[in-house]
Amino acid sequence: MKNTVIFIVGPTSSGKSAVAAALAERVGGEVISCDSMQVYRDMDVLTRAPGEEMLARVRHHLVKVLAPEEEYSAARFAEESASLIECVLAEGKIPVVTGGTGLYMKSLVDGIFPSPPKDEELRKNLRELAVQKGNEYLYERLGEIDPETAAKLHPNDTKRIIRALEVYELTGRTICEKKRTTEGISSKYDCRIFGLEIPRGMLNRRIGLSVDRMFEKGLVEEVERLKERNLSLTAGKALGIKEISAYLDGRISMKEASEELKKNTRQYAKRQLTWFRGDERIIWIDATRDVAEIVNDIAGRI
Repeated sequence: MKNTVIFIVGPTSSGKSAVAAALAERVGGEVISCDSMQVYRDMDVLTRAPGEEMLARVRHHLVKVLAPEEEYSAARFAEESASLIECVLAEGKIPVVTGGTGLYMKSLVDGIFPSPPKDEELRKNLRELAVQKGNEYLYERLGEIDPETAAKLHPNDTKRIIRALEVYELTGRTICEKKRTTEGISSKYDCRIFGLEIPRGMLNRRIGLSVDRMFEKGLVEEVERLKERNLSLTAGKALGIKEISAYLDGRISMKEASEELKKNTRQYAKRQLTWFRGDERIIWIDATRDVAEIVNDIAGRI
């Protein structure tokens, strides 16, 4: 019988951190963060990282462990979190993985396609063929080699067609073949994925209140300190840095920065939902209730 790994996912401001911590307490587990930003130190306000009280109640992993100057990636997360899951299970506890970074979750659950390095000479030759004989020629060539991938592409999507042909030329295997042999933890564990669902209007109100609290907790001062540091590309993408930097540079007012951050956070939440809605394995949970009711609902489905 496979060991169980629980996932709590959903858009920002849906209450994932509180639910995951309470669920971990309930089932005897530990929380593993699946958040590309909460992994960083010195960005607590920007990332809405769990507070000290929550961290003291339940053991958390991959929260506030990296300097903002350090790069992070889905591949690194998948490797580190898979190792942490083994350690948590070895201690007789249940891993509760939570966060809103869909790519990180998918990389852990389904694995990462090991893409070969680019071959510029081969790409150049393929591009020249497309010019000489037309895009349709390359598309038909891909159809003979990898009909499954070709069926997903438009005949004029030359960039992806060339990449698919390149993968085959360099590895002797099609992209589809390589993806099928790439395994994540889903082959090893019973992954139960729960999504927190909130009506759009309520979620937007929560986002607005959350942004207001960020300003109260010192968002401007935090970004001002971070601007003095050489942030990694990953850390530099945190919501709030661009908006508050514009205020600090005198380009917009604080009210405008707040409204811009709220708007961009709402858009981000929409993108998160679009990603998660595409995964049919997710069991959606009504998250308009209090944490105890949500936890009871999830515990009854494990």
